[in-house]
Amino acid sequence: MRVTFLTIMPSPYSLDLYAAIEVDGRIVPRVLYLEMAAPGTYWGDVPLPDSAEILAGGWKNFAGGRIHWNPGAIEAIRRSRPDLVVVSGYSSLTSQLVMRWLNWKRIPWIFWGEIPGVRKLGRLSSYLRTLAQVPFLRRANAIAGMGARAVAEYRRLARPGCEVVNIPYHTDLSKFLELPLERGTGGVRILYCGQLIERKGVGVLIDAYAEVADELPELELVLLGEGPLRQALAERVPPRLRGRVDFAGFHPIDRLPSFFGSSDIFVLPSLHDGWGVVVNQALGAGLPIICSNAVGAAPDLVSPGQNGFIVPPGDPAALAGAIRSLAADPERRKAFGRNSRAAAHEWVPARGVDRWVDLVDRVLQGTVAGHAQSLNE
Repeated sequence: MRVTFLTIMPSPYSLDLYAAIEVDGRIVPRVLYLEMAAPGTYWGDVPLPDSAEILAGGWKNFAGGRIHWNPGAIEAIRRSRPDLVVVSGYSSLTSQLVMRWLNWKRIPWIFWGEIPGVRKLGRLSSYLRTLAQVPFLRRANAIAGMGARAVAEYRRLARPGCEVVNIPYHTDLSKFLELPLERGTGGVRILYCGQLIERKGVGVLIDAYAEVADELPELELVLLGEGPLRQALAERVPPRLRGRVDFAGFHPIDRLPSFFGSSDIFVLPSLHDGWGVVVNQALGAGLPIICSNAVGAAPDLVSPGQNGFIVPPGDPAALAGAIRSLAADPERRKAFGRNSRAAAHEWVPARGVDRWVDLVDRVLQGTVAGHAQSLNE
């Protein structure tokens, strides 16, 4: 089955999935990216396989987001001669044009997206967002939501009878799964991994940490990542605690397992987050996990009372309570960590491939007739 994926950029975790699809062989992928990297991302240029390319084009800021335009997208799709196309995201002009072209040509296609409508917009921008959702809500052959929350929202919005399935991000966890479950004795280390930006809620984590740090003198906080708020967040740490908070900066993905392996609790306190692939990594590392319920991955990867806790976003007191309950109870941390590790095997790229093969096969069984001619019309 030849499948062309149109997506935004080659993040390391998306490359893991596409590489696994190519190795598996049941799907022959072609991946078209709208850009190489977004402003504020730090992984830099990554090598692409022969099955992928960066489309020529550019973007403009609009309503707090980036609107891409890649005029050669349709021709690139046509050259790939796909049996089916997967379009990830709907806000770009490129995606809008491609979705309408696919509908016009009656080419089978699947929309793949994070939970819609997360960002609060003004009246005009909200109206434009609703219009932008029409091509896939009314005409896509199926919708793949990135997580249970996205699936629930797409099922509410989509036309009756449209199949909506759960296919989130799957990333290579092999180095995380190799980490020992038994952590070293000594202090208790909280790990955050992500950009230092407003929507990640790092300030909330610092405030929560400050609330419990005095009663738990062995507790440390590691903030792994970089971003424009680094200086402001450093100043937010009370002076008495600055020796116990480590701003570790950015590290490439191959360095992350060492940080996860030397930590005891993972926290992602985002104010909104479409998924949060670092939660996959914490699962593989066998860590107890605390997420806000604004993290898309939370309902899929965190089972409250089993491998972690889910707290309201922007609530330092609730986050402090969850941290306290884990930091003060080493046996609970061990039990939660074992449960995380046991669940991680469902989130490796091979499982993502299985989910894609199953969905693509079912869509093509229902729509393949008449497709070969449409590409040449």
